This record gives sequence, structure tokens and C-alpha cells, in this order.
Amino acid sequence: MKKFLLSVLSLAALSVIFILPNLEIQTVLTDTEEMNTLSSVDSNEISQSTIAEKTRYRKSAQLVLEELIEARDILESQSVDKWGDSKFKSALKNVSEGDELYRTGDYLESIEKYKDALDQLVSLKLRGKEIVQQTINESNKDIEKLDSELLIPKVSSSVDLASLIEPDNEDIKLLKKRAKNLPQLFNLIMQSRQLIESGNFYDAKNILTEASLIDPDRLQTELSLNELQRLIKEENFTRFMSQGFSALNKNDFSLAREVFNEALITYPNRSDVKEALVQLETRQTSFQISKKIAIAESEEREENWQKALEIYESALLQDSTLTDIQAKLINIRIRAQLDKNIQNFIYNPLTLSSESNYQSAKSLLLNAKRINNQGVKLKNQILKLSNIIEDSRKLFNINLLSDQKTEITIFKVGTIGLFEKYTMSLIPGEYIAQGRRSGFRDKRVEFVIEPSQTIKDITVICSEKI
Repeated sequence: MKKFLLSVLSLAALSVIFILPNLEIQTVLTDTEEMNTLSSVDSNEISQSTIAEKTRYRKSAQLVLEELIEARDILESQSVDKWGDSKFKSALKNVSEGDELYRTGDYLESIEKYKDALDQLVSLKLRGKEIVQQTINESNKDIEKLDSELLIPKVSSSVDLASLIEPDNEDIKLLKKRAKNLPQLFNLIMQSRQLIESGNFYDAKNILTEASLIDPDRLQTELSLNELQRLIKEENFTRFMSQGFSALNKNDFSLAREVFNEALITYPNRSDVKEALVQLETRQTSFQISKKIAIAESEEREENWQKALEIYESALLQDSTLTDIQAKLINIRIRAQLDKNIQNFIYNPLTLSSESNYQSAKSLLLNAKRINNQGVKLKNQILKLSNIIEDSRKLFNINLLSDQKTEITIFKVGTIGLFEKYTMSLIPGEYIAQGRRSGFRDKRVEFVIEPSQTIKDITVICSEKI
């Protein structure tokens, strides 16, 4: 029975030797060592339970060793010597001590050593993941900040180390690519900050746009571009408002309206723009009214009453609250109508041949003479109207010529009869002489008596047979 058990233990020891790699970690005992260990124990002391217990411990040790080897290989592939060398060596030391205990048959104690070593290696693996995640977090923050040139080597070295631990990590790959562009990116960002400080927002925007193409993943670049766009927008708005008020002060209302509207497009909901446009309309209306009043007053002085009236009424259409103008218009309308009536008689003196017009002209002349502070124009009009009224009742001679066969009638005067020559006196006006003769077509002759004319001959003869 003892021989059988010894054979089983020897075969198990040999199988472990061939299954587990025997590199730096000594994982199992050789056949001779195992047999020597068992031979050193009194054969009377070896029991079935002792052999079973040792076999169980040895299997547990082998399982732990398998995990140790896997963890060791992984850490070595991650260049653990560059970021966890002391802890890694400490773990390997525990493995060596466990190997020694294993060789002497102290399997339980060796298992404890192996587990301690495995815990250390697992802790190192977790530390590696922490380094990678910390690198991702801090490197992203440093790239976003990028306010010092010292951050460039810091990010580069951190990313290089993390890429040794997890070379296939996509975040690390991206950071490694971004880290290569950090020197150029840093220079552009510094340039943009200087330009912003000097108020050169447009050039700063161009520089940051170039920076965004170099590193599209940098959020701070996008935020800075948005802020620059806001600053440019605000700068444009301020410039538009300044130009608008400058133009307004020069009464250049067209330009003021143009730039105020640009400001309104920039900030559609800004109340100060809307207030500026209201002020513009008020100022323009006031300016236009003042200008019109000045022109109207000039027309008054020139006694161009109708023009003055039209201009004052135009001003009232713009602002109906102009009480001074409303009061002034009472006299302006009277003078404008007086001027119009006088001018009508001056330009049409022959209309005074009508008695009603004649009386109207006399009444008009009387009213004109009653006006105080007569201007030069009115004085001239009074003089002309007086002469016209006087001339309108003067008699002027005309010679009517006929054939003694045609009966002559002067409309508004009466029938004269048959004659060869007839001289008569008429006041200035428009007349119609009509001739009639039996068997002949009537003859009508229109003629005008002018105050300035000499004696004229008017011939009226019916000569066209019917």
C-alpha cells in the first residue's frame, strides 16, 4: 500500500513538472526531492489522510501558480518595470519563498506565499488600469488647459507610459496622436490669447480656427471660438451703434438708419437699438419740420404765400401738435387766397369786363390796401390791380366793316344793323360779332379789346351762299 501511494505521488509530481512552465518561478519539486521528503518521514507516521491532505494542498498551490504565471506575463508585457518595478520584485520574492516552502513539503505555507504574491500582482494590474485612466483624465484636462509649455512633455510622457500598459486602448491612441501636435497647438493658442488681449478678435479667430483643425477634439478651442464670435458680434454692435449716433448728430439720417438696422440684425431683441431707432425717427421728423418751417418763413418774407401755406401744411401732417404753426396758418391762408385772387385778375384782366368780376376786383383791392406791413410784392400787386380796374372801364374805339347787306350784332352789346363802316367804343374784353344775311351762311367773328391796343378794324360779311 505504501509503495502504491509513493508511486501516485511521484507520477503527480512529474505531471506538474511537464504542465507548468519552470521559468523564474520554481513551481514544483522533482521526483527525487519529493521522494526524499517522503522518505524522511517515518513510514509508520504516513497515513491515508496525510497523503490526501498534502495532495490537496499541492493541487491548490499549482492552481495559484498558474494564475501567478499569467499575471506575471501580462505585467511584463505592460513594461511593469517602468511603473511598478519595486512591487513587482516584491511579488516575485514572495514566489521564490513559496517555492522553497513547496520543495520542503510545506504546501500550506507555500500557498499563503503564492497568494500574497498573486494579490500583489493583481494589485499591480489594477494599478496599471488606474494609471491608464488617470492618464486619460489628466491628459485631456491638460490639453484643454494648455496654459504652460511644461504641460507638453508631461502629457507626452504620461501618454507614452499609458500606451505601454494598454497599447490597444482607443483613448490612449487618440491622446498619443494629439500629443504629437501639442507644440504647434500650444503656439497657436498662445498667439490667439495675445491677439484677444490686444482686441484683435478677427485675427485671433483665424488662429483658433487653424488650431481647431490641428486638434478637432479640444473642447476649449471650440468654446474660445464661440466666445470670440460673441466678442466680434459685440464689437460690431458697438461700432454700429457708435456710427449710428455719430451720423444722427450730423443729421445724416439715411446713414444712421442703415447702421442702426445693422445693429438690430446683430441683436434683434436689444432694447437700446429699438430706442435708438425711435430717437432717429423723432430727430429726423424734428429736423425735417424745422427745415420746412425755415423754408416756409423764407417764402413768407418773399410773399410767396401759397408756397408757404403748402410747406406749413406739410409740416402739420408730420406733427399735428405744432400749435404755433396752426395759429400762424390762419393769416397765411388769408394772404395766400388774397395773393391768388389778385394774381388771377392781373393775369386775366379781360375778365373784368364782367360787372361781377369788376366789383370783386374792386373789393379785393380794398382788402389788399387794408393790410398792414405791406411787402414790396403786395404793393406792386395793388398798383397793378388798380391800373387794371381803371383800364377795365376805359372805352376803346374799333371800326366795324361790312357790305351794307349783312346785319351785324355784337354779343353783350346789341344789334347794330346794316352798314359799310361803323365806329364804336367798347371797354376791354372778349367779344363776338355775328353777321346774318338771307340766303347766306351766318358769319361769326371773335375779337378782343386790349387796353393797350390802337384802333382796330373788324370785318363781318356773310359771303357763303347756302
